[in-house]
Amino acid sequence: MFARAVRPTVSLARSLSTTAQNNAKVAVLGASGGIGQPLSLLLKNSPLVSQLSLYDIAHTPGVAADLSHIETRAQVTGYMGADQLDAALQGCDVVVIPAGVPRKPGMTRDDLFNTNATIVATLADAVARNCPEAMICVIANPVNSTIPITSEVMKKYGVYNPNKVFGVTTLDIVRANGLCIIFSNLPLHCTDYCTDLLYILRMSNLKQSRIFM
Repeated sequence: MFARAVRPTVSLARSLSTTAQNNAKVAVLGASGGIGQPLSLLLKNSPLVSQLSLYDIAHTPGVAADLSHIETRAQVTGYMGADQLDAALQGCDVVVIPAGVPRKPGMTRDDLFNTNATIVATLADAVARNCPEAMICVIANPVNSTIPITSEVMKKYGVYNPNKVFGVTTLDIVRANGLCIIFSNLPLHCTDYCTDLLYILRMSNLKQSRIFM
């Protein structure tokens, strides 16, 4: 079961060049958060990652120390605070940004944007200055707004490459699949095959209004 959970990190690393894919340096910006910690664990278990750079505004040294005990090849280093952000990004091939706040009850998407936009812009600025050739994977919501912000920051520095800026929606897909399984009473193993939301809805003969009410 755990092997299935590791698949997304393997797919991400496969997009690296053939010569570099076994020695990728990956930075996780927001590594101490609810998404950043399990994501860092999965990356630590990937044989394609040789260096794992963890950054956050608090608690990162402890997270890095815990992950360093896992007997895989990736070397883990923790960085904490704005003054260490540049060092965390030096020489990175992939930068993943789960940093930001989650949407809370009563919070509108505008509220979420106002908070996370500044965070993502600051981190993108550091990426543009320290590892402009890195692939940038943005998880911070709202993704449809944080991606344009990241792109504009990269353009400001003249290092924008549309093929290297990604919005990560895997978590939303997993949640949607899980929700469909709950409402449709399909066996759990169907999640291995029913990856398309509309396909699950057709198979279970459910109306969309029942799920998204």
